[in-house]
Amino acid sequence: MTYRQDFKDKKGRNVFSRNEELHTASGATSIRADTSQAGLYEYSFLTLSDVKYDHSKKHFTPITVRQTVHSRPSAKFDKPGKTYSYCSREVDGEEVIPITLEGIPPFHLEVEIKHQGTPKPELSVHKNIPDAKYNLKIERNKLSLGQSSIFIRKVRDSRGCTLKPQPNVKDRVLISVYDAPTATPLEDRTDFCVGERLSYALSGQQPFTVYYKFEGKERKASNPGTNFRRIAELPGTFVITGLRDSASECLAALDLSKTIHPIPSVLLSGGQVSEIDIHEGGGTDLEFDFSGTPPFEFTYTRSTNAARGRKSKLLEVKTERSEGHHLSIPVQEEGTYEVVSIKDRWCSFAREGADVKSSQKKLMY
Repeated sequence: MTYRQDFKDKKGRNVFSRNEELHTASGATSIRADTSQAGLYEYSFLTLSDVKYDHSKKHFTPITVRQTVHSRPSAKFDKPGKTYSYCSREVDGEEVIPITLEGIPPFHLEVEIKHQGTPKPELSVHKNIPDAKYNLKIERNKLSLGQSSIFIRKVRDSRGCTLKPQPNVKDRVLISVYDAPTATPLEDRTDFCVGERLSYALSGQQPFTVYYKFEGKERKASNPGTNFRRIAELPGTFVITGLRDSASECLAALDLSKTIHPIPSVLLSGGQVSEIDIHEGGGTDLEFDFSGTPPFEFTYTRSTNAARGRKSKLLEVKTERSEGHHLSIPVQEEGTYEVVSIKDRWCSFAREGADVKSSQKKLMY
């Protein structure tokens, strides 16, 4: 038997054509199909003869068998040799490993993870990849602190063609997994007053970048050390939303919220000091108006109505409580009344230099 083998590459170009002879001592035989290159193979069986009869064109019709050989798929890292940084816990914006695949999608991809100092590698399987461009993400439970090597172990396309490349250090990528930085408040309380200091301990590799939000505005601050402090200058809500250290590009998502309350204040009959002259048998009311968060506890004094240029004398000190923002107190004694300290639910304030002796009743903090 004689046959002709023709081969056309994937672009349809004729690559070669050759004639072969086949001899067999039995009534059945086989030929080995060529699959060394992708393209179209044609096997045309031209003549047939045996020991008794020569080939007859009348009795034998040439037979042609066509065989299509598909290319094996491939998968390659876009940046072989690169080291990618990962965090030990999930964060937004984490790096991905770009891969380019060849073949007919969808693809089935298997990558091998070799952890430093661990003999047994782990396998990460990614199914039904729809496109030739793929951003590889490693499952969280397969990440270990330190450095690991990533190899492509197997790729298969929709035709069922498979490629299992040999591990090669030139074709791998590396991943370095870092502990995400953390921030811990140094005070357990969440409510603060204007003028107080907010303090946090930072862990990780200094310097740090602290991301925070105050009254809806996003801000960030560079911090060279492991202590982060801010003065509560204004009332509002202060939230640390993220922290990045210098060991990696890890941005730890945080939600550390503190509420800053305003300092309470009080007006006594429209001001802070009220001078009252009361005739014998008469009386009046002291009107207190508060700002802040109830309940309020405040201390006020009564002193003599001193003449101009002379110092008044302290007569009494009283502490009262108000559940609302207004309180009226009847008095029947003349004098100069003054509020010297006030405390609301969160914060307190005392007038500097108030003449309140320790033997008299006073507001305690």
